[in-house]
Amino acid sequence: MAKISEQEIAHILQQSLDLVLVLDPRDRSLLFINEHGAAWLGKTVDELMEQGPFSFLPELTDGELEGILENLQYIDIGEGMTLVTPVRRSIGSDHDFEFRIQLLDFEGRSYVVANGRDIAERVAVTDQVHNLLADAQIESRQDKTTHLYQRDAFLQLFRELIDQVGPSGLRLTLLAIDMKNLHEINEQFGQSIGDRVLKNMGSLLQHCAGRDDICARFSGRKLCVLMPNKGQHDGLQIAEKISKALGKVKYSEFPTLRIHSSVGVAELPEPGEPDLLLDKVISRMRELKNPDIAHEVHRLGLVSLQLP
Repeated sequence: MAKISEQEIAHILQQSLDLVLVLDPRDRSLLFINEHGAAWLGKTVDELMEQGPFSFLPELTDGELEGILENLQYIDIGEGMTLVTPVRRSIGSDHDFEFRIQLLDFEGRSYVVANGRDIAERVAVTDQVHNLLADAQIESRQDKTTHLYQRDAFLQLFRELIDQVGPSGLRLTLLAIDMKNLHEINEQFGQSIGDRVLKNMGSLLQHCAGRDDICARFSGRKLCVLMPNKGQHDGLQIAEKISKALGKVKYSEFPTLRIHSSVGVAELPEPGEPDLLLDKVISRMRELKNPDIAHEVHRLGLVSLQLP
């Protein structure tokens, strides 16, 4: 079978009906935009190349994009990430786009490829759109650093779900993540770097967790994932994925910075007060935690207020 040339690949990308972007991960500059995408935006390719990606991505800052690209470095090759963000045309209102973002290597150089399409054109009224609308409504309930649910909002959702748990009802699994050395990171590298680590951690959890899972920052260094309709085995798979990803995290400007974590996985077999259940899970994790191990995953089994 004959190979396709680079010129043919570029021509195919130019004709794509999606908005196709190629970025330099080092400085987030725009290296390529397809002609169809530029025409949809109402500008020429040359104009957009000169203005850069933030001219048509109004709610995405350079710092946020840098964090997203950092996360790509420790996600398995081929997985990529999904980003939903408004795209601004030269005329008319903003449109919500869903971008699939991947980090690719070609001839010793790294590139970020983002392939996006208007959600309104891509899907009708689906659960995903409902989730996007819900996210806009609960923005005030999010933790400002991680963009996960904050404690009170998480506990409210926890109570609604735990009441449905039972032998013939809902299965519910809880992941508790302790960022063991966050205090040391803040002391050694500064609070702003600690916040950057937390922000990236929030993005990582949202990537690893399932669509129906609920991610939250429960306290300063503790994060949670509540997994409806899933058992311990599912929780352990996600915990291992999180632990593996954290082991790959590196910051080029801080070569010695490493994140140490402990993840506890517990299935909740019966109703109970969420605060007390979380305290019990965290207490068990504290008993098992080994400061000499960078990344731990503990299977805590069934946890309820009735069990010892």
